[in-house]
Amino acid sequence: ASFSMGKVVIGTVEGDIHSIGKSIVAMLMESSGFEIIDLGVDVPAGKFIEVAKQHQPKIVGLSALLTTTMPRMKDVIEGLKEAGLRDKTRVMVGGAPLTQDFADAIGADGYASDASSAVEKAKDLIS
Repeated sequence: ASFSMGKVVIGTVEGDIHSIGKSIVAMLMESSGFEIIDLGVDVPAGKFIEVAKQHQPKIVGLSALLTTTMPRMKDVIEGLKEAGLRDKTRVMVGGAPLTQDFADAIGADGYASDASSAVEKAKDLIS
């Protein structure tokens, strides 16, 4: 087996069906040595938590392209806290309407404006 940088659970949050950005991030992360568990689109917070419990990923990546679905990201972070996983995993967020300020406001560990910087950010977060 090749060296793994660690597991990353990634998905587009509930109510949002945009997948292109998320898929590119997943692909680039995979080619950088991360093990990707892609949950797809329209993923409820509970599903992220369930899979995080099961796989204990180093990173949970949340994507949103609609401003209306951005609050779902905070739901996932709160869920990770309640499940006792928040200190074990880094949360990364991304998507066109997002900003670093928003990421900070919801308590995310990392934000990236594009796929290649997402990979760099992921490496920084787990180093």
